Amino acid sequence: MPRALVALAVVLATLAATLERWWFSGAWGESGSLTSAFYFGDATRFLDYALAIVQGRAFDNGIPFHPPGWPLAVAAVMRLTGSASAVPVPAVKLVLACLSGLSVGLAVLLAYELAGGGAMLAAALLGAFNFGHIVEGAVANSEALYGLLTAIAMWAVWRWLREGARRPEPWAALAGAAGGCAMIVRAEFLACAVFFVALAWWRRRIHPALLAFLFTFALVLVPTTVWHWRTLTAFNAAHVNEVAGPLPRFAPVTSYGPFNFAMANHENADGGPNRDHPMLDQCSQAAESSLTAGELDLACPAVYDLYVHGYAIGLTWLLNNPGAALTLMSNKVGMAIGFLAQGYFIDDLGAGVDGVRRRVDLVDPASRWLLPLHVLLLAGGIVVLRRRPIALGVVAAPLGALVASTLLFYGYVRLGVAYLPAVWVLQGAALAALAHKLTGARAADRRIVGGVLAALALLTAVEGVRASAPRAVTLDGEHAPSGLLMQDETLNVVRASRP
Repeated sequence: MPRALVALAVVLATLAATLERWWFSGAWGESGSLTSAFYFGDATRFLDYALAIVQGRAFDNGIPFHPPGWPLAVAAVMRLTGSASAVPVPAVKLVLACLSGLSVGLAVLLAYELAGGGAMLAAALLGAFNFGHIVEGAVANSEALYGLLTAIAMWAVWRWLREGARRPEPWAALAGAAGGCAMIVRAEFLACAVFFVALAWWRRRIHPALLAFLFTFALVLVPTTVWHWRTLTAFNAAHVNEVAGPLPRFAPVTSYGPFNFAMANHENADGGPNRDHPMLDQCSQAAESSLTAGELDLACPAVYDLYVHGYAIGLTWLLNNPGAALTLMSNKVGMAIGFLAQGYFIDDLGAGVDGVRRRVDLVDPASRWLLPLHVLLLAGGIVVLRRRPIALGVVAAPLGALVASTLLFYGYVRLGVAYLPAVWVLQGAALAALAHKLTGARAADRRIVGGVLAALALLTAVEGVRASAPRAVTLDGEHAPSGLLMQDETLNVVRASRP
């Protein structure tokens, strides 16, 4: 296929995806908000963190509990716009839409290079209009940035490890830099990096390119490691005899891993984030209130133990309760798999916007009839790429990280959506193979390429017209004593009107 057509497909997919995400907020009456009825999450905490960075204040008592990557990006937007006291909503929403749109465009390019022109065209349609991905491209949580950085890392790893690659060292260095940045945004990228290293080891054994990957990956983490070392040192010095002991100071990204692992794996866990660990019964009501507000009261010895020794506590429970652990893991998968039930376009065509929005998560559609179809396409893509082990390994690495994060921590719809670029490559490969088998047509035919790209442009135009129609949802769930809906709790989402 001519490079000009590939470039055109990538540009159109990026533009269509960016416009969809920009129009989404206006279509649902959320233009002035960086949260959504479909996904609230930790957006307000990230924005508060960004404000603290700009204003030179400590956040979370100086404990690196939240990954700093996305707050640093928001802080950069604030500085560029000259805002030091408030987050500029339109500017951040534009950045989010662009980040999300670029991840779609990169997925389209990756689909072409890994699976051919047919996969490229299918990925363009799947990516531009996926409802879950649209939502994450309009809400000030970290997934839009994380998804783009992960896609960049995948593409660079492919360029590094593919057959006949010339001068792989620069591509490996780019992969390491992108991976390090992705890890600063979400710590679970470490698992993806391990899979990439294993793939490189299997492909080339010890090679200068692998060392370049490891060097740039580690180099990117140096500033945050030093930053957190200093803040934790200051915290320890300021809280002598106030907590059970000093906090470990080595935290390249965050120090919340042990706490979350323990909270994800205990007898009262249900698969999602919770505040029900039995050890917390030892704490006061004030400590529980702090936890509800997203903060830790380390003066409670139980909170300190979970924060410092959480990996050992959680692992002990898993090993001592294998049956309960398997049941819990199945619950986590059942929650997370909802990312494959999402429909398409601003109105979530095919799934509908009705569903449940669990704590700190994106809406899980009530209708799941698309789920088996998407799973079959995912499996079909694995079959199609099985004879291209490097290509399959490149997309399998982030999906392996998703599985590991889900099983060991929480079942999140939102996290699966962040990894959709890898899914689209596989689904695009399956759709292209199916279309060729049924019709005999080849995606290299310029008429086919032109027809699909014209359809992409037409659908985008239709969405732009439809975005002005009024639409709304109602949220139902637990209310605070003040009468306000508790956004951090599980809510039901129901469509209130039709366009």
